[in-house]
Amino acid sequence: MIAGYSSSPIQDAMSACAAPTEAPRVVVLRPFMVMSRASYSAPVTPPIGPAYLSAVLEQAGYRVSMIDAVAEAIHQLRASDCGRFNLQGLRVEEIVERIPEDAAILGVSLMFSQEWPMHRELILAVRAKRPDLVIVVGGEHPSALPEFVLNDCPAVDHLVTGEGELPFLHLVHALYTGGDIGRIPGVWTRDADGVPVVSARPERLASLAGLPRPAWHLIPVQAYFLDNWTMGIAMGRNMPVVATRGCPYRCAFCSSATMWTTRYVMRSPAEVVDEIEWLMREYGANSFDFLDLTAIVRKRWTLDFCDEITRRGLDITWQLPSGTRSEALDAECLAALKRAGCRFLVYAPESGSERTLKAISKKISLENIERSIRQAVALGITVKINLIIGFPDETTQDVLATLRFALRMALAGVHDCNISLFSCYPGSAIYRGLRERGMAPPPGDAYFHELIAQFDMTQKTTTCAQVPGGVLAGVRMAGHALFYGLAYLSRPGRILSLAARLGKEGFRASNLFEQRLSDMFARMRMRRSHKSKERHP
Repeated sequence: MIAGYSSSPIQDAMSACAAPTEAPRVVVLRPFMVMSRASYSAPVTPPIGPAYLSAVLEQAGYRVSMIDAVAEAIHQLRASDCGRFNLQGLRVEEIVERIPEDAAILGVSLMFSQEWPMHRELILAVRAKRPDLVIVVGGEHPSALPEFVLNDCPAVDHLVTGEGELPFLHLVHALYTGGDIGRIPGVWTRDADGVPVVSARPERLASLAGLPRPAWHLIPVQAYFLDNWTMGIAMGRNMPVVATRGCPYRCAFCSSATMWTTRYVMRSPAEVVDEIEWLMREYGANSFDFLDLTAIVRKRWTLDFCDEITRRGLDITWQLPSGTRSEALDAECLAALKRAGCRFLVYAPESGSERTLKAISKKISLENIERSIRQAVALGITVKINLIIGFPDETTQDVLATLRFALRMALAGVHDCNISLFSCYPGSAIYRGLRERGMAPPPGDAYFHELIAQFDMTQKTTTCAQVPGGVLAGVRMAGHALFYGLAYLSRPGRILSLAARLGKEGFRASNLFEQRLSDMFARMRMRRSHKSKERHP
């Protein structure tokens, strides 16, 4: 289902759920990051979801504070107690100390299932210190496993699934006014016997009109203006923007439909460009990372958006680092993107095997996506492709087809390629199917820890029945080496450009490979600094 620009109930909800007199404080928390010790990529971006939640509450009249555990200690990197993970941001005790005394409700954003074991311990520590707080969680992970989360962490009082702004607003209002929490769609709670219950599925917004801009003023957003860890390529003062919500497709490996359904909602192009200009004025932003699940679906919307940027004469760069479809990206559309300042574009074919694409319900044409990729490269746009190997029913031939596709794209001039091992995420159709067949583990810490494999070359865990994990890991490593070897050696100018930039102060990456190498070295320096401080406090 694709919704256009019709009016929305957001403003009406903020009026109906306006804060009562002397309402206590609501705190919205973005916890610290969790990544593998061997991770080669772990982007750090401002928390746009919590910032939207806070903006809606604030506009409805509530006193709101945000704790961004990453921004407030972005250079603090330490090993987990088990030694398997790196944690970036505030420590548990530092987060607990920052919760204001007058706070009554704590909303915790939980995005990734692999972070849940560490974040659960944080929530338990908050509960031990502040038994008075009402603790609410939401995000991708709780949306995928609501009953599990409530059973696994008794410290959680309520859980919001799906698109969170209005359910969380209704929940906060009900908590303050004595309303019936059990009647709020998408909000899970416990019955008298402690059993998790929900009244109805969460409702998606039909329109984003009237949605306040993210409350960036509540966090030290300047902490993110670094040359490292951006979602895309660091090009100055990068800020995130979301132009659309949801994805109208149903790829079997993706859990987004559990969170967002398949409703695809677009903001008006003019409204998005208004926000870009606001970010330029308020925060000095000059580069914008679009974090949409699927940014480009309709060609007409894309052309209107690009025309709006050029009409206003904005001197900006922007990127699509999350991956997008190719159906609308023809020569006309790509030329408009380039004119409007798009410098980094990620395609997500996922596989070079037609058989695999059919099995995972990825409804794309490899011929069309290759044509679009070649056109984008010819225009001078930095292009990355996302590929996955090791789907449950893949054969060696399927894996090799994906490798051949990657190498063909390297010779075509594609700048970046990420080959991931398939991770079986909760909430996806593949996970549900494997659980029914007894081929995937139940939710639990061991399972969540294995999901960290996406950015860890040392991981070999797989649900692929026909290709061993060790073979997949070897193909993955060889694929990256061959891709970048061909990408640079077939175009010596890239090598010369890299050599010239390495000799200058303030290194600027030209593609994501160089960006992630820079990020990795920055984290290595942080680890050495942390160890030095431990030895010499």
